[in-house]
Amino acid sequence: MTGTKGQEMDEAVALKAYCKRRLKHIEQQKLLLECDEKHQKRKRTSIKRVESISDQNVPVQFICTLKLKTFREEMKKGAEQDFHEPFRCRACLAKQADLAMNYFIKKKMNQLQAQLLDERIQSHLYNKDTVCLLGEILKDLPKPSDDPGEIWQRLLSTERWTLHETK
Repeated sequence: MTGTKGQEMDEAVALKAYCKRRLKHIEQQKLLLECDEKHQKRKRTSIKRVESISDQNVPVQFICTLKLKTFREEMKKGAEQDFHEPFRCRACLAKQADLAMNYFIKKKMNQLQAQLLDERIQSHLYNKDTVCLLGEILKDLPKPSDDPGEIWQRLLSTERWTLHETK
């Protein structure tokens, strides 16, 4: 897309002004270097230094014109490109199916693990409540109907085991 004749003229004028300033700056730098070479021994120079190139501005109009051209070219390229349609692309559909399968598997694994954990918690609560723990303790204690000699013999045999284990 070409700009109007006025824009092209403005661009040419701005470019010409910038080039003139740049050439003038280069010539001044060259003169300064030649003068420095001739008068190396002198500490003072009679020619003042020129402003650096970073201080010289590029015309704003020229920059805006370049930005506009770049934008137009990018829009042309974007209009020429074909758009990707994922719902028709076999590779995209296969990837979506794969992702859906992975999500389903993870979800089911989490559900099964949560269910297993709940079963273990319930089993622990039923088996380790205070009544069950007291029952386990009491089953090892002697009954009043047991022979007292046997009771003493079991008590002494367990004491020997505990004495041997601590030594």
